[in-house]
Amino acid sequence: MTLLLALAACGTDETETLFGQGRADELDVAEDLAFEVLESDVLSSPGFLTGEFRVLRNFVDEFDTAHVHVRQVHEGVPVFGGEAIVHLDAMGNSTGVTDTLVRDLTFDTTPLYDADEATEIAVGASVGWAALTDDPAVDLWVLRRDGDHLAWRVQLDRQDGTHATAQPVLFVDAHSGEVLWTYENLHTTTATGTSHYDGTVTFDSYLSGTTYYLEDTTRDLGTLSYNNGTRTASWISDTDTSWTSSTQTSAVSAHWAATKVWDYYSGTHGRNGINGSGGPGYQSSRTGSGSVITSYTDYSRNYVNAYWSGSYMVYGDGDGVNAGALVTLDIAGHEMTHGVTDYTAALIYSGESGGLNESISDILGAMVERSVDGESTNTWLIGEDCWTPATAGDALRYMNDPADDGYSYDYYSSSMGSADVHYTSGLSNLAFYLMSEGGTHPRGKSTTSVTAIGADAAASIWYRALTTYMTSSTDFSGARTATLSAASDLYGATSTEYTAVGDAWTAVGVGASGGGGGTSCTGYESSTTGTLSSAGSAGYVPSSSGFAGGSGTYAGYLEGPSSADFDLYLQKKGKKTWSTVASDTGSGPGRTVSYAGSSGTYRWVAYAASGSGSYTLCYDTP
Repeated sequence: MTLLLALAACGTDETETLFGQGRADELDVAEDLAFEVLESDVLSSPGFLTGEFRVLRNFVDEFDTAHVHVRQVHEGVPVFGGEAIVHLDAMGNSTGVTDTLVRDLTFDTTPLYDADEATEIAVGASVGWAALTDDPAVDLWVLRRDGDHLAWRVQLDRQDGTHATAQPVLFVDAHSGEVLWTYENLHTTTATGTSHYDGTVTFDSYLSGTTYYLEDTTRDLGTLSYNNGTRTASWISDTDTSWTSSTQTSAVSAHWAATKVWDYYSGTHGRNGINGSGGPGYQSSRTGSGSVITSYTDYSRNYVNAYWSGSYMVYGDGDGVNAGALVTLDIAGHEMTHGVTDYTAALIYSGESGGLNESISDILGAMVERSVDGESTNTWLIGEDCWTPATAGDALRYMNDPADDGYSYDYYSSSMGSADVHYTSGLSNLAFYLMSEGGTHPRGKSTTSVTAIGADAAASIWYRALTTYMTSSTDFSGARTATLSAASDLYGATSTEYTAVGDAWTAVGVGASGGGGGTSCTGYESSTTGTLSSAGSAGYVPSSSGFAGGSGTYAGYLEGPSSADFDLYLQKKGKKTWSTVASDTGSGPGRTVSYAGSSGTYRWVAYAASGSGSYTLCYDTP
């Protein structure tokens, strides 16, 4: 869950502009003010006995507003997914906090199993030592998942050219040795193609002596080939500037596509490389100075996949039946966008945040293709150039009608958190399409009509939402909040763009209409109404004694009068007391909560922070 908390302004001179250039001294001031906000407005809220934060990133944007992204730490141990972003205007006043912090943490942070023991458990429960191609990475976290745990995160790496290539992440309980959670962190896209998708292309190469290499020294990009192996790669080279050999076509395609991705991010969003500062470099440059953003092609044989490794891109040549070479514009954009996500929100590659991670790569990958080829019906097809060569007109995924592939989701369901992230990506893919092109749900699952704002505006909103308002655990309701916040920044809270963003999410079953007019319980199993008589009063749904719920996602939406400030809480009953497991205490037309919980007794709480009046609460129970 992600929400935006409206906070009181810090005490700065209203005429003084603190931010504008993003200099180091400005960022230092932003950090100091952000910690003041966290101290006074967040740590003082219910659920915090102690609080410590570490800065993950901070920046000043084009609006002269500063954003400080922090990670929560509990007794010296970082909290997985526990993050906040403090937003400050040009004068240092707080405009809100994006909050995915974890409340009510009380447990022993002394491990009984050490890192080596946890690694043995994780490797034994996953791929096995013999299959690993790199040493495991292990670190200690606080993990809230069916309770609070001290857990070792063990990251494994198997890149052997088989279809079993994987990067599993396992969390091992540091007290019991139990494997608590595992997910696959290999950011993949499956497609097929022939490698000459764009005909003759123009790109930069690097001349050393009498040999040309696939290195772009302006953009710091380099492309190498595994030569259908899996362990050793070599630079693609030629003796002149005409690269026509059939052994070069995959590498040329990937290299050219990488330049177009780089140009799209630079020209459209002002981003310098994947990490925002010209990198990340991986392979040593042929110039002998520094390293380059690296693409590896011709990986293994009949490898129908492409992926972002966390440091570089890898592309297979396909098998000629399911896929050809996976070096299309939208696939390159997809994989490199996984890198952009890693260096910004770092969306966890599992559950709803994983579907959102995949979707953002589809969205911005499609925008890369559009920036080169112009907009057409193919813009909304993913991997269409290389997918199943013998079948014309099909694609790997369909942003305009996600269910057309037979697997992808196109309307919100509380079960989505346990589905494949490549299929849940369909939900936000369709939301983006509707924002861009307008219209209604392609299969009539809702009646909300969305006004088109165009792909340029929609892409700007999504990029800002990703880089400014999302945290690693942002889910679909949090993405709604993040994109609305971005739309408000760029176009205003009363703009057509803002309303279209909200309506697009409503059309796919996430939240109420963007204009805030009327209550929408579409997509929720149950609803109830009630009245909060005064500030400080609470309403319990279905009653103060709660209800029996199973294991799965608890989703709720609360809407009250515009003159009041109502908050939504989900509470779970312990042996003697109730504790809040999820909440939305933000601002805007409604409150949205989504929580992955274990079976137990729960209750919803509508609370009047200020004002009074009637409310409607919609909710799903697993």
